[in-house]
Amino acid sequence: MTLSTSGWWLDGIRLFVSESKIENGQIVPRLQPLGGATILQTFGYESEVKNLSAIVVGDVDMAALNLLITTGSGYVLDSPEGVVGSDYIVKNVTASRIHTICQTIRPDLDSESPVYQVEIQLYDD
Repeated sequence: MTLSTSGWWLDGIRLFVSESKIENGQIVPRLQPLGGATILQTFGYESEVKNLSAIVVGDVDMAALNLLITTGSGYVLDSPEGVVGSDYIVKNVTASRIHTICQTIRPDLDSESPVYQVEIQLYDD
């Protein structure tokens, strides 16, 4: 499959991304002794988590996206600016079908193709 130079793609699956968030964090437990102030302990940091809100058109792309959560493999994420990362593991996909009469986002698909609003959580491997 030849990918377009514009748009978002996850392992060849076309995504219409409306929002991209990155979570980074540090592991810091708080200990509260009976007689004294809070003590903070640092134990390193968490790897990046990327959350995408996107639209997916068609059952074929939706099934392919759902298949990515079963492999444990890393996948390439492309954006309009180029490759975002090449080892993203798909942790979670939440999808809801958008009620449409006629989709015009993907002219290469049938106008009656289903349209899904998805939330995708990616772990950077």
